[in-house]
Amino acid sequence: MTKTTNYEISKKLAEIGFNQQTDFYWYCYDDGKRVRHIADADGKGNFKSYDLETLLDALPEKTEIINSQLTNKREFYLVYGLRGSKIYVKIKNNESLADTAGRLIILLESKNLIKF
Repeated sequence: MTKTTNYEISKKLAEIGFNQQTDFYWYCYDDGKRVRHIADADGKGNFKSYDLETLLDALPEKTEIINSQLTNKREFYLVYGLRGSKIYVKIKNNESLADTAGRLIILLESKNLIKF
């Protein structure tokens, strides 16, 4: 199964105008109290859900994936920017890489560094 952005990240991406091609959607039932994730090409879902490759393609070229060597545990970061002015998001425990990439896109848009 393809890992895609969760419901909350997908909803926030829609709110900032992120609209890339995908075949994955979140469908809401009962006024948003129940949601269902589905691979469906009909385009009628409430929010699009994105895989990691689609999100990485949308990030600026200045984005890196870094594995920190500063601690004894593995810490991965998505980093945007040049030395001295980096913006990063740390991959949270049990978070998919698609969600992490989605969070970075949302953060960069909030700082007016990318637009959709």
